[in-house]
Amino acid sequence: MLLFILAAVIPTPAPLPSLLTAAPAQRSFPPLATTPPPAEPSALDAAAVVSTRRWISEVVIRLGLCPYASDAFHSEGKVRYTVSHAGDKAQLIDDFFTEGLLLLHEAPEEVVTTMLVAPLYEEGIEEFYSLYEWLVDTLEDEGETMLDNQIQPAFFHPNWTFSGIEPESPLHFEKRAPYPVINLLRRSQLDEVVKRGLKRGVVINQQIAEHNAAVLEQEGFARLKECFRRLQEAG
Repeated sequence: MLLFILAAVIPTPAPLPSLLTAAPAQRSFPPLATTPPPAEPSALDAAAVVSTRRWISEVVIRLGLCPYASDAFHSEGKVRYTVSHAGDKAQLIDDFFTEGLLLLHEAPEEVVTTMLVAPLYEEGIEEFYSLYEWLVDTLEDEGETMLDNQIQPAFFHPNWTFSGIEPESPLHFEKRAPYPVINLLRRSQLDEVVKRGLKRGVVINQQIAEHNAAVLEQEGFARLKECFRRLQEAG
């Protein structure tokens, strides 16, 4: 699980226009996808999954950005990799809800988390972040009954940039991936991690944020940039 989405110390991107401006009660929620995925993965699909797996191994796990990722990602079959062919927000939302239902249908001991990779997503980082804001608000709204607030999304993008820090700060790489990615996490597992930390007197989100800031600074912008160049070329 990429639990470093809990981080609170690293600054967040500047506020962007909301995807939807209607009040929660007025929002409509997307239907499930009706078009089945291709029977056989394309070369692009395969490359996107390979690059994503390498990013998790060579960046997330190697640097310890998520202290809980190693076990899940080293256990065969416990992470579901799905390639979305979405080119815009509407299609990606549809795929997210489909994957959320599939994840909830599986037992936690069988499938821990889902990585939804979107190599064809054409909208920029501002639209992607706006989608993140809308989706988080929607999932927490009482009117959303499809996933029933049981899924927490973590967003990653090749161009993710935090506001208020230098353009060449290595901290940006905490939320960067070779392709746009939504990591679907089970909220119950996140809540359990936080509770265990509090019992030990540890604020998990703060601990992860401080660790990530330190290791990313130590790694340095140039080395991380080169690593991502290789990952993107591999895809």
